[in-house]
Amino acid sequence: MSGVAINWTAIYGNNNVAAQMLSDLSLNEMESVAIEPLTQQLNALQQQLTALQNNSSAWTTLQGDAGSFLSGLQSLGSTGLQAMQASSSDPNVATAAADGNAPSGTYSLNVLQLAQTEIDGTASTAISITDPNVALNLSTATVAFVVGGVTVSIGVNASTTLNQLVNDINQSGAPVDAQAAESGGNYYLKLYGTQTDQTISYINGTVALSDVGIFSSTSSGYQLNQVQAATVALVSYQGATVSSATNIYSNLIPDVTLSLSSTGTTNVTISPNYSQDVQTIQSVFDNFNTWVKDTTNLANAVIPTSTSSSTANGTYQLNNNQVIHSPIPLTELDQVASQLASYTNSQGMSLGALGISYNSKTGTFSVNSSILTAALQSNLSGVQEFFQQLSGAISPLVSDFSQTTQPGVTADALNNDSNQETQIQQQIANVQQEIKQAIANAQKQYNAFISTMTGLAQSENAFKAFLQQNGGSQNGG
Repeated sequence: MSGVAINWTAIYGNNNVAAQMLSDLSLNEMESVAIEPLTQQLNALQQQLTALQNNSSAWTTLQGDAGSFLSGLQSLGSTGLQAMQASSSDPNVATAAADGNAPSGTYSLNVLQLAQTEIDGTASTAISITDPNVALNLSTATVAFVVGGVTVSIGVNASTTLNQLVNDINQSGAPVDAQAAESGGNYYLKLYGTQTDQTISYINGTVALSDVGIFSSTSSGYQLNQVQAATVALVSYQGATVSSATNIYSNLIPDVTLSLSSTGTTNVTISPNYSQDVQTIQSVFDNFNTWVKDTTNLANAVIPTSTSSSTANGTYQLNNNQVIHSPIPLTELDQVASQLASYTNSQGMSLGALGISYNSKTGTFSVNSSILTAALQSNLSGVQEFFQQLSGAISPLVSDFSQTTQPGVTADALNNDSNQETQIQQQIANVQQEIKQAIANAQKQYNAFISTMTGLAQSENAFKAFLQQNGGSQNGG
């Protein structure tokens, strides 16, 4: 009924008081009045829920920032500063890649032979094939060969075409690629092995295979038209010849991967990759600076309008992005920053000595790559030990904030938010149910109002008609 507008005065007349009252009050209006206080309550609850969800999201962001910083710092203290690099004196012969455990030094090797796949088939076909889609008129037979442990068996007959044979081979699942090759207008079958060190062994159908170019008939029998034989890779290294089924050697030099490209000699040099170590350390403090930025944005009541280090006293403004109104994130971060900036190990090494400086105005760290590289070059093990000790000192404080399980600063805050969200969601569900009930009650009341007022409107019209009739009778008498 709420979607239907009824012109009551058109039914009962413009001078009908009850009809005018019916026109003045609609079902929508009665429903709106009935649910208005509940709607206000619902809006307030939804705003509270949104605020809690935003608060949880902010805590989760800071938790992730702290976790990323902690993970990187702990990695520096374990194996994070063991980056090694490998270079080849002749990358046309071989290239190399080293991991953190590769031994420094220069290693000579001689690539004697590359691993390669078998290739069979030439244009020396027993029959002329000018169209790969025309029937070959082959004798009925079964063409069979083995490659890579897979046996391929394909029946051929007079109606078999070259393309059909190619498709059947390629659909067999064997590690071989069949093609209808062409030379001088004549087509033939060409087989490419797809795995090095895997020979193709033909076991049946030699006559049919000679018709399509895999074999040639000679006075002494059938000869395989082999273009390239399958071979293993051979490398001479430290007085021994080492074979490989592929052109990749994973452990010829410990923890070094060699990729062969051609035969020849080359020297592979393994050395510390200081630039990679600098990048690794830089990423750790980039993560810390991200934690600072997000904490300032999400949990600080005011933010500086200028962070220029040349200005002694900056100006500040209210932070409209603040979501977390607890002092804990800033307090925790300040404690971590203070410990990082002031930490010195027993050998007198500090972040500042490594070229990693702290800006107290912005709360962030910056890395001087030149100073840090020099420190790594002069005392790599000492720097490794320093970060191990620094990680041990800082980790307990950061982990209390970053851990995802209780007890923990952020985990406790998220658990509290979650409990409140559950309560508010239940309150929202209750209010929504109350609104439905209020609407149902309003509909009942409106129906009762309609019933009463339509009865009054009818009575009013009947009374007016009675008066008009009696008045007319008296005037006529």
